[in-house]
Amino acid sequence: MGGRSNVSGWIARELAGPIASLGILLSLGATPAAAAEKVKMSTFQSNFCCFPVYVAQHLKLFEKHGVEVELVYGTGIQVANILISGSADFGAFAIEHGVAVTSKGQDVKLLVVTLTRPPFSVIARNEVPTPNAGKPYPQMLTDLKGLKIGISTPGASTDVTLRFLLREAGLDPQKDVTIVPVGDPTTALAGLKNGVIDANMSVEPTQTAAVAGLKIAKHILNIEAGEGPELFKEFAYNGVFARGATLKEKPQAARAVVAAIVEAEQMIQNPNRLDDMVKVAQAYMRGVDADLLRTYLQTYRKNFGPVATPKAIANISEMLLAGKLIAQPVSWSQVVAQDLMPRELPAPSDH
Repeated sequence: MGGRSNVSGWIARELAGPIASLGILLSLGATPAAAAEKVKMSTFQSNFCCFPVYVAQHLKLFEKHGVEVELVYGTGIQVANILISGSADFGAFAIEHGVAVTSKGQDVKLLVVTLTRPPFSVIARNEVPTPNAGKPYPQMLTDLKGLKIGISTPGASTDVTLRFLLREAGLDPQKDVTIVPVGDPTTALAGLKNGVIDANMSVEPTQTAAVAGLKIAKHILNIEAGEGPELFKEFAYNGVFARGATLKEKPQAARAVVAAIVEAEQMIQNPNRLDDMVKVAQAYMRGVDADLLRTYLQTYRKNFGPVATPKAIANISEMLLAGKLIAQPVSWSQVVAQDLMPRELPAPSDH
């Protein structure tokens, strides 16, 4: 995963003192003093950006660490709004949304990252001409001119990132393409199959199903494979947030959530747990072939990690500034719960 050496150096320099040891964190979560505390967490449905949440829920890791979590599903920006409105205690959503609302004075804090690299691929139906395929970034994106391109919902991460990429390629998102909200990965896939859209700013498992499974589409730009702008090389795409008030009222629940997510990511990255992870994926990604889910997890499991570095947050701010979605950069210390953010992901465990 890009930026791993930078992460290690930053950990040594910046986190030795103020952040609690992950070993202590795990032991606190693993031996709750009382019955499991009940909380709600907003999240996406059938979306690999939240896969550690699904693993923690399905394998009862939340309960193991002392918290009982009810998942509340939404799409696009809804997931962040559910948390901000107070309808959930925690929210698993794109970190750029957390950075954006922090810049506007909302008291939300990032506790742990669920996915580091954006799980995106810009894909197009096979019939779409792509004369610039294989050319250096961002030239291949000029083939999108005049197309109907799907996103999840207006203002969602798919929307923000697509507009950023189009501007990088010299295209005007308002004039040169038609951006079409198509909902979650399941309905996005249907939109491609039925020709409602020509291309899609896809979130897994849409691209794996469309390109490798149904073979109806092709990659224009595969960001989750490391292609695209330099700022995505060290990034923090999706994570679990809480409002400041929740951290004061439910500190043990927050520690338990972080510990459960970290343990889930250990399992995801452990090749010996692949069969277990495929079963979880089947339970939450209904309708996607098990072999495709296995291929995805084998290929991209290293993108699941808990740490947000200052550079990653700075890169998010850079993207939001480019889109005029924030007025000034948001720092790591402004958006991260410094006493909860893990230092690193411990080695995978078979238990």
